[in-house]
Parts: sequence; structure tokens; C-alpha cells
Amino acid sequence: MIPKPKLRNNSTETIKKLPSSKQIIQAIQRIKTISLKSYSQYKRSSLTSAKTIKTEPKQQNQELDEAFHNFKFSRKNLFKFSATKRQIVSAKSTYAIPRLIHETNISERLIEQNNYDDDEVIIPSKKLNNSTKMYNLEENLTFEIQAMYKLKKLSDQTTQQLPAIISIKTKDDKNECKSNRLGVDLICLIDKSGSMQGEKLQTVKQSLKILLEFLIDQDRLQLITFDGQALRLSPLKCTTKTNKQYFTQLIEQIYSNGGTNISSATEIAFEQIKRRKYRNNVTSIFLLSDGQDENAKISITKQLQRINEEFTIFTFGFGKDHDAQMMTSISNLKHGSFYFVQDTSLLDEFFVDAFGGLISVVGKELKINVTLKSSKPFQDIKMYKTYGKMWEYNQNSYQITLPQLTQGSRKDFVFILELPKFIMKIKDNQRHQLIMEAKLQINDPSTNKTIFKQSNLFLTFFNHDEKIEQNEEDLEVQTQYYRVIVTEIIDQAQKACEQQQFQEAQDKIDQMILQIQKNQRLLSNCPQLIQDLNQAKQATEKYNFIKYGRGQMFQIISNNFSQQGVTSLFTVNGQQKQTNLRIFSYSNRVQTEMVDIIQTRKTLTL
Repeated sequence: MIPKPKLRNNSTETIKKLPSSKQIIQAIQRIKTISLKSYSQYKRSSLTSAKTIKTEPKQQNQELDEAFHNFKFSRKNLFKFSATKRQIVSAKSTYAIPRLIHETNISERLIEQNNYDDDEVIIPSKKLNNSTKMYNLEENLTFEIQAMYKLKKLSDQTTQQLPAIISIKTKDDKNECKSNRLGVDLICLIDKSGSMQGEKLQTVKQSLKILLEFLIDQDRLQLITFDGQALRLSPLKCTTKTNKQYFTQLIEQIYSNGGTNISSATEIAFEQIKRRKYRNNVTSIFLLSDGQDENAKISITKQLQRINEEFTIFTFGFGKDHDAQMMTSISNLKHGSFYFVQDTSLLDEFFVDAFGGLISVVGKELKINVTLKSSKPFQDIKMYKTYGKMWEYNQNSYQITLPQLTQGSRKDFVFILELPKFIMKIKDNQRHQLIMEAKLQINDPSTNKTIFKQSNLFLTFFNHDEKIEQNEEDLEVQTQYYRVIVTEIIDQAQKACEQQQFQEAQDKIDQMILQIQKNQRLLSNCPQLIQDLNQAKQATEKYNFIKYGRGQMFQIISNNFSQQGVTSLFTVNGQQKQTNLRIFSYSNRVQTEMVDIIQTRKTLTL
């Protein structure tokens, strides 16, 4: 047992032994990374790797012994720090190291405030030869407005509703050089609370190591762990071969302990994103947690108000005890996806899928402005409903913004037009009408060029007593319209289950399945809709809803509205299974190929 040191507040001898405040901060950070179990091992190794405090190894070990003893003496307050930098400096002038650590509450955020600008310089990508083909966003992007019907008979009795979509599609470029992809700044927030002990934390560690394999020199990674408070394990560092070894060592040293305070980790991450000296083209946060933090979303929402940066947040929720609704809400705050991880052995696949989307980004800062252009006598045509939270109304127009767009993907923004009853006779020169105008602005990060595109919606109108010879439903509009309708039904069923109305939830889903089955054209083109409904119905059984259904339904709803992510599939026995990304996900070719590598590797090791 190390004795508690005797302290002399006014001793000149003690003051002379004190290192600088920066060295004190570094000592505290270093000590906090030591678990009780590994302390003796750490003490031995510190003799050969003493870089934190510039003193003789013997003196350094003594200081660490004393500091660690006082930390151990007050373990309940180990991570509860809350004072200013000025207090640190003033404390330095009158207290020895052990007392400073034992009695002064120092804010984790303020301790590391000076380190937010210590991010590594981004390694420039290698020069490409003339034969290397870059992704041409302007050529590979299509932008259009489509309505369910191009020809529309107006009623003289009632108003009518007409579904329509604004659609953005990017082609997959199989010839694009993978080494020419954009660099990514990735910050991983890792829950190391006591409930993560054992298999969960080991799986997280292994998945992080697998993720490292897909990172290139131009990418930068930062690790932040959290329990009751957060700790920044590393700055943003390039993932070179040498640094990958460094990250692997850091990952191995993560151990479980304490409670769950998600917002303490996001505060550090947001501050890092805001204050970094260098920036990659794509920035994202991966948040991993198995716990509940009822104040997290409110705190994170407030934190986001203080940062004006483009980035995404992807959340990974473990087991049945995590708050799926909270994790979904957090991912939706910054255009990410929620991954429901009931079976932790699938975490590496979800990691890789999310990262695959980041490295296939081909467009940034997407903005769409939508304006109704109907003129007399059709000036009363208006927007009846929009689907999803991405629509914003502002001064007679609608705006849609997205932080990024990936290759081989599509984004469809569904809305419904309201056509008022029309008593007047439509003249021939009035039939063909401009109804809506949409303007797209998007940045090509590979060239830093802004691309502009425009699309118009024209409809041809007929009188109520006229006959239209041929007027088939537009299959793309029909598919996307039913995507959001099915998602709304699943959302309603989920809410019914929350009220213990499980039969009502299943009845809603059954009615939707029958409606789709009556339309053979839709049924043959939309197998995922039936898959989602069948999975949701299975999830609404009382036992299943408690075990996994609630989390799965939140995931389906979020993924379908945002058109991204992987929906977790479950067997009738409630076992989570591997997902075929080619059929039941919104993943592109890059993501699918990367996940295939992981799945194949698992198959070979069986």
C-alpha cells in the first residue's frame, strides 16, 4: 500500500519540485488512462518511456505513485472535474501535485482545450497519371421532378391529390480509382461504461481494428472514450502504417468502467471539429453505446447550435437495453444512420457499411430550391404535404439541404400537390402548364466546382368529361410514394405498440400488405417494401417488441425516410442475421463490396 503523502502548502521546497501546468495536465491525462489492474505493469514501463514529465525516472515514478494513490483514494470523484484554467494555474503556485489532483476539480473539457488544434497535417494524395479517370459529378448526376401522372383530368366536384417526387441520382463509376477517393476525418466515440464489459467491448475493439484496414494515409482518425465523463485518447491523426499501430495499441488499452454520459463525448468531438487546423473533405462521427442517457439529445442539440460545420453522425446501438429512439434522433440531427446491433458479431459489417458511404462521397453542400409556378387559371394549385424532415418552407418556396451525396445512390423527396376543383372549361392553349421549378446547387469536392441544375414539372390538364387514352402511373414515383406511405404505417404501428396495442399495430401492417399485393406491378418492383412490412409485423408481437422490435422499427423508419443505412433482419426466433446489401439496404457498390470482404472473411474462418 502506498502511503498518503504529507503535504506542505507553503513549503518552498515543495513548490520548486512542481512541474509546469502543462506538465501537470499531461500527467493527469496519462494517469487517467491507467486501469487499476494494469497500474503495476504501467509503472514498470514508465521508466523507459518517460516523456510526460521532464524529470528523472525515479522522481517521475514517485510523482505518479503519489498521484495514483490520491486518485485511488477518491475514486468516486475520479472524473468529476469542473474548474477553470485560471484555478489550475493558481493551484500550481501553492499546492504539490498530489494535492492538486486530490482536491481540485478540473474540467475535462478545459484540460484538453489547448489540444484541439493539435491535429496532424493531412497527407496529400498521390498524383494520378493521365489514364486515371476521376468521377465526373456533372455527367453522372441526374436531377428531375416527376408526377404520378403526366396527364391529369381535373374534377369539377372535389379537390384531388397528385403524388410527385424531386429525384437526384448518381451513377456508380466502376472505373473510378479507389486511391483517388476523398479523405475522411473520422471521430469515434466509444462507450466504455461498466455494461460494455466482456464480449461487447471486445467486439468493438476488434471492429475498430478491422475499420483501420480500410483507412488510407489521407484519412484521419480520433478516438474518444466515455463513461460518466469523456476522455480524448488521441488527436486527429493520419492513418499511416505507423499510426495504425499507434491506434491499435490505444484500442487495446480501452477498458470498461462507470456510467454513460454521451454528451460529454460529443462536446469534445464538436469542439475538435470546430477548432482543428486542417480539414478533410468529409467529416463524420461514429457513436457507439449500449446504454441510456435521457438528457443526451437535448444536450447535443444545444451543442450543435454552437458549431457551424458540415459533418454526419452515425450511431450504433448495442443490445436490447440501449435507447434506440435516442440513438435514432441523434443520427437524424446530422443526416446519419442508426445501426441496430443486437448481434455484436455484425458490428464490423455495419462499421464498414457506414464508412463505405463516407469514402464514396462525390458531392457536398447540396441545396435545392423549389417554387410553385402555376399561373392563371391554375394559380390555386398548392403543396398539400411533404414527407420527411428535410423540407423547409421559406418565403413562398421550399428548401432542401443535405451535407453530402454518394455515388451510386438516389435521394427522392416525396410530396403531394393539391389540385383544386375546376369548374371552368379548359381551353386547348391552357392544357400544358408549368407547375413547379426546382433548382439544384451542389459542390464537387474533387474540383471544388459548384454545379447548377434545374428541372421543371409540366402537367397536361383535361376537362372532367374528356377521355384520356393512355395514362399509366409513373413507376418510380409510385415506388417512392409507397416507400414513405409504408414507413408512415410502420411508424404508426410502433407508436401503437408503445401503448400496448399490439393487435392494432399488426392490423395496420396487414392492411398495407394487402394494398400492395393488389398491385402486381408495384409488388414485383418493390420486394423491400414487403420485406420491411413482414419484419415490422414480426417485431410488433409483444415478446419480440420488448426484445428487439422497438429498436428494429426505429431503424426501419429512419432508414426509409433518409434512404440510407442497413435494416437489421431477424429470424422468427428473434436472431439477428446477416443482411444481403444488394437487396435489403440502401448501400451502393462501394459499401456492398467492402461488406462482402468482411462476410467472406467470416465464412472462411468458420
